[in-house]
Amino acid sequence: MKLKFKFAKILIVLLTIGSINFSCNNNKTSNTTSAKMNLVLIQYNDSPLSDLSREGILEGMKQYGYTEGTDFKLDAKNAQGDISTLNLIVDGVLNDKPDLVFVTSTPTLQVVAKKITDIPVVFTVIADPVVAGAGTSFTSHLPNFTGISTMGAYKEMVHWLKEIMPDIKTIGTLFSPGEANAVKNVSELEKYAGEAGIEVVTVPVNSSSEVVDATLALASKKPEIICQVIDNLTSAAFSGIAKIAAEQKIPIFGFEDDQINKGAVFVVSRNYTQAGIDAVRLADKIFKGADPDTIPFEFVSKTDIKLNLDAAEKYGIQIPTSILNNKDIILVKK
Repeated sequence: MKLKFKFAKILIVLLTIGSINFSCNNNKTSNTTSAKMNLVLIQYNDSPLSDLSREGILEGMKQYGYTEGTDFKLDAKNAQGDISTLNLIVDGVLNDKPDLVFVTSTPTLQVVAKKITDIPVVFTVIADPVVAGAGTSFTSHLPNFTGISTMGAYKEMVHWLKEIMPDIKTIGTLFSPGEANAVKNVSELEKYAGEAGIEVVTVPVNSSSEVVDATLALASKKPEIICQVIDNLTSAAFSGIAKIAAEQKIPIFGFEDDQINKGAVFVVSRNYTQAGIDAVRLADKIFKGADPDTIPFEFVSKTDIKLNLDAAEKYGIQIPTSILNNKDIILVKK
């Protein structure tokens, strides 16, 4: 009888321990699952800017203490430059209801701003979020939106142009009139160039198939240089534009870092990797409980300036000593 009683007590203890372990394991799994954030990145097309911003977002998550696979999952979706696909992607995101949505490029932000109202959205690599429909100012915006503007460095470029080529009178650029960001970028370039007494010659381009003819048309207008503004279409086609510019013996200047390796003489570029990191800094506030409505839009925190010495020599551009000795300018030989 005593033996049976002792066995029963042991059995009860073992069952109790098993129950506790099972409960703890269940709680651990539940906590881990709830702690892993489901994040989505929506991109309009494949471009160097898209790649850099995605790298920046992942680097930012690491810098702010989040481990991919443990603390978050990032699902990157790309519309490959197709608006219909972009709309389908956004509709799918609405159904999935992730914890937060990252957005790059103006076309993407325009669609997302119309459709996503109850999920936090953080944008980056956007020239002008106000023009894109995300708000009326950097402080008065859609309640679930915040983000980073990467408006091109047009004022800075004109400053450097006047230092490199003091007598310059005309510059040319292609632009995509169907992109609100492109229209804004041209406007900004015209504004600052006009203040410096420089005329901006423009040629519209509506599709990748038109780039060659549009570049030749621009070259026929005899600008002293091509200063190519940023938009999705011309960014993807920059190598082709630079090739024709070289054939026509027209120096080309740009606003994206990698263009210095594609024939550009001089580049004043917002740092798009940093733009991704900056976006995560804002997202981190949301992860910790802040309301996006209380987080103002910001400009990217870093700009890079690069000079291609070989390209300058090729076009016979005499670079002033003040530029060569400027520690803020990265000298490249390609």
